[in-house]
Amino acid sequence: MKITLFFILFSVSLYSQNLKDQFQYKATYKLTYSLDSTSVNNPKMEIMVLLIGENTSVFSSRSKAIGNQPVVFSNSGHTSKTAVTDFQYFIIKDYKKDVLYFTRQIKEDFFYYEQPKNQFNWKLTGETKIINEYNAQKATVKFSGRNYIVWFTTEIPIMDGPYKFNGLPGLIIELYDIQKHYHFELLGFEKLKTNTAFKTNLKHYILTDRETFKETELRYRRDPFSYSKNPNITITPEVHKKYIESFAKLLEKENNPLELE
Repeated sequence: MKITLFFILFSVSLYSQNLKDQFQYKATYKLTYSLDSTSVNNPKMEIMVLLIGENTSVFSSRSKAIGNQPVVFSNSGHTSKTAVTDFQYFIIKDYKKDVLYFTRQIKEDFFYYEQPKNQFNWKLTGETKIINEYNAQKATVKFSGRNYIVWFTTEIPIMDGPYKFNGLPGLIIELYDIQKHYHFELLGFEKLKTNTAFKTNLKHYILTDRETFKETELRYRRDPFSYSKNPNITITPEVHKKYIESFAKLLEKENNPLELE
């Protein structure tokens, strides 16, 4: 399947961050997760994709990666008819600069923040086992309020993995926090028959930091009508209040993000 990532451009930042690559590999993961800590016995599932080039990788939900022209969907921001997902971000890892970029569209705004790519204090163990015919080794790490058990394989010598995780001496093929609220499992790894071009320039995004981004996203999720301030959309105060109440109920069920800190 040929996958093309679309990054719509709005210039805000004053410096250039032009990223180009040719994706050569694709790792497909199943993510089992519980956004609602009061309903962990009824987890949800999504397919996630890691596209890997020589200098760059991009991680996202499969629905987001193959989405078509964006439209508004419920309280989740811009997505497409085929991109109904709880994960509206792209995570770009720049291997050369050892930095990762978390990017997210909120209505007409495109945001990103930077973090060091090598932010994981991995602890390797001598424990091994076979996972999907791969020889895997166990590692552990603490990240953003959760303790994780990770299995990686040197049989795929790519130091990357799902979400922000990377830096082990092989591809991560299974990763889960000890409560198993978030569980990534490799479904398949393949060399693409035709390299897929990737290009984006982060100068067209709004550079922010993680805390400010989280506050902005929460402000939008609580009241997307006030965030947008679209003069073509008018609603009565009574209807607006009902929408805010319904959004608040949705947010109550999203109390268990992957990053707790």
